[in-house]
Amino acid sequence: MTLIAGSTCTGECGKSARKFEIVSVTNKEKTEGGKQKAKFTPLLKAPVFRRFFISRAISLIGDAVVPTALALSLVAREASAVWLGAMMAAAILPKVLLLAIGGVAADRLPKRPLMVASSVVCGLAQIGTAAVFLADLPLGWALACQAAFGMSMAIGYPATFGYLPHCVEPADLGAANALVGAWTGTASLLGPTVAAVSAALGPPSVALAVDGASFLISAALLAGLPRGESTGPPRPAGAGLREGWQALRGLPWLLRMTVVDSLILLLVAAPFMVLGPGIVQRLTPHGWALLMVSFALGELLGSLACGRARLRRPILTAALGLLAMGLPPLLLASGAGVPALCAAQFLAGGGIAAYGVLVNTAIQQTVPADRLSRVGAISSIGSFAFLPLGYVLAPLLASVVGPEPLLWIAAVWTFASVGALVSDRALREFGPRSSAEPARGASGREPGKEQ
Repeated sequence: MTLIAGSTCTGECGKSARKFEIVSVTNKEKTEGGKQKAKFTPLLKAPVFRRFFISRAISLIGDAVVPTALALSLVAREASAVWLGAMMAAAILPKVLLLAIGGVAADRLPKRPLMVASSVVCGLAQIGTAAVFLADLPLGWALACQAAFGMSMAIGYPATFGYLPHCVEPADLGAANALVGAWTGTASLLGPTVAAVSAALGPPSVALAVDGASFLISAALLAGLPRGESTGPPRPAGAGLREGWQALRGLPWLLRMTVVDSLILLLVAAPFMVLGPGIVQRLTPHGWALLMVSFALGELLGSLACGRARLRRPILTAALGLLAMGLPPLLLASGAGVPALCAAQFLAGGGIAAYGVLVNTAIQQTVPADRLSRVGAISSIGSFAFLPLGYVLAPLLASVVGPEPLLWIAAVWTFASVGALVSDRALREFGPRSSAEPARGASGREPGKEQ
């Protein structure tokens, strides 16, 4: 394994008396068959990526606490389930509506200040939500805090997505995305446990304050990173959005995958998440929790496996990973037991992890740096825009046709849509770009090299 440690970040970094050495353009080792396999340890030795990853890890573990902590806090207040749905919607809808604007900002402005500001606002919003419960204030204030959280995430996510290529060399993007994906799975395992322990030791809303503190710690870490160069002059937001949409349309495979992903979330994920708990609860009291743990384990191991693999057809593999999403509703509709459902959830978690790691890496390696945040934001909007609608429609449709027929439809739709997706030749033949051609921004600089 060869490590190249020749680059240092100067300019803005130098103004703050910092120099960050970027390690590894050849972060790989030879296997017996001569193929190359990614190594994670050298990547974590690179100071820029290590600081970025630790900041993300801290905020992700805080985020994983929130769903359980918020639900337990509302139960303690004896609030109706309507309040939980309203608060989830308050956090999701502003993010979906403002993601495109966040993408334009992240492509036109230095990314680090946007990430820091977003983390600070998110932290204060979650601490504010905790204060509402601890002080027994009207729940409308918590709703407002969650809306502020969602708006801030809309600015922070595109900047974070576009910043990662500044931390590592192009050949290491797959391993970097895999590490973030693996920690997401780990956080999903730890989050509910942390929330439950917090509820056992004191008010469950304390866990919300912990999430807020995690964002503030993350902001402090992010403040020590290079600024992340701006990639173009200020332009009207409308023109920036058109450029992002044109860039997305220029990648037919990504446009098709976004459409299929959106419909799978609407027609498959939403019905399973809404109808599944009630059906599984009749099988065993703790069955749904076991299914969630199985999914998180699959997500963790799937991310690590994808980070170490060197695939000739990464996008085809990502598309096939979506097939596993059809297994849980198929088995649930057919009356399978909890062990079989846990196995299906494990495979679904691995499939989703592969999809996320491989597609994100392909976008970051393919899209020019001056449009990367916008393409990531627009693609995310397309994927998640209909998910809240699915949460609303699933119980309504189930009351008409029954839960099992709706789950059968979800499974069939998954297999049919993915089959249509992989029939596309361009998608099947999409291969990794040569690491000898690093992605460059408008300034022509390589990722991770601040001038």
